[in-house]
Amino acid sequence: MYDIKIKHQKYEDLLVLKDLECQISKGDFVVIMGESGCGKTTFLKIISGILSNYEGEVYFNSLPLHKKSKGSLTKIRGEQLGMIFQDFQLIDFLNVKENIKLINSKSSEEEIDKILEKLNIAELKNKEITKLSGGQKQRVAIARALAGNRKIILADEPTASLDSKTSTEIMEIFKMLNEEGYSIIMITHSPQIASYADKMLYLYEGRFETELELKGLEQSKKLKTIIEVVGKHYENSLAI
Repeated sequence: MYDIKIKHQKYEDLLVLKDLECQISKGDFVVIMGESGCGKTTFLKIISGILSNYEGEVYFNSLPLHKKSKGSLTKIRGEQLGMIFQDFQLIDFLNVKENIKLINSKSSEEEIDKILEKLNIAELKNKEITKLSGGQKQRVAIARALAGNRKIILADEPTASLDSKTSTEIMEIFKMLNEEGYSIIMITHSPQIASYADKMLYLYEGRFETELELKGLEQSKKLKTIIEVVGKHYENSLAI
């Protein structure tokens, strides 16, 4: 699905990513971890085609994103990638259905109804966004990402603004979607959230310094392994 080799990416004189390489396969559930400001969101913007000011190569389903025009990248993103954000990015004065159709104008009523039913929010279809809880808003954001038959989800801290119980409910949704064949690439600071994934990439000094294969492990074992890696990096940063 993704084959990524980024030589470097800068914001003016600030070097953010350097000599970063990774491969992400169809059906993977990958979490990206690392300290604040290390470039996690920048990485997500590059693989979604939002950012193109980097030197390197990014192949998505064999398509060379690094050679595509801005218009082509927008089309690829709109047709194949579902984006989910910490702050939901929903339009408050529109209802749930209108928010979904705003980005997915070709989605039928039947498709929207099926997605809302899958996410247990069918009764919210005509409800205004301002009247929803945080967890309900994130379910709507997930529904919007799924509409249009998109099978790849890029999520940037999707549980950061939610309480623990609601975060668990949202992660169970992501787990269900992955089991149904959706590919998920997610940024998180939380080892607990990361323990739902099958692979963890730890971003440090511009590159993925640690890659953990977690598939097949019990969630408690995943969590323990992730905490050990995060703790090691934290201790190393204090020693500098």
